[in-house]
Amino acid sequence: MRRVVRSFAGLVLIFLLLCSCQGKPLPAGMDEETLLKNGREVAVLLAGGDYEGVLSRIRADVAAGVSAEDIQKLVITQTDGAGTYKQIDSVMTTGQYSNGEDYGVAVLYCGYTKKNVLFRLAFDGNYELIGMEIKKT
Repeated sequence: MRRVVRSFAGLVLIFLLLCSCQGKPLPAGMDEETLLKNGREVAVLLAGGDYEGVLSRIRADVAAGVSAEDIQKLVITQTDGAGTYKQIDSVMTTGQYSNGEDYGVAVLYCGYTKKNVLFRLAFDGNYELIGMEIKKT
């Protein structure tokens, strides 16, 4: 139980860091198309319920505090009532800086049958997933 609380707390911290997205340039060396490609891949994994696949894309130090079940709970909670995933409607990228690290965020607006869902997926300079936010819009 303690591990679940720590994992959830880690996801909440990542969520709070991502809430401050404000259209900044990507970190030096990051390519927008590569960032969006990785973001699309993770969004499709999340929407398709492949939480182990998502976990395998998370950087090791972040993944140490998160389980596939934690990711599943986050997705189910945040997409409840949105219906079935249809497609990615629009995308954008932004750069961020937190805790001494520059990272890129792929922002994906996804159409579901009942509501739209926003995925903000943070990647480090090696395009490893380091954070995510999911919410209905």
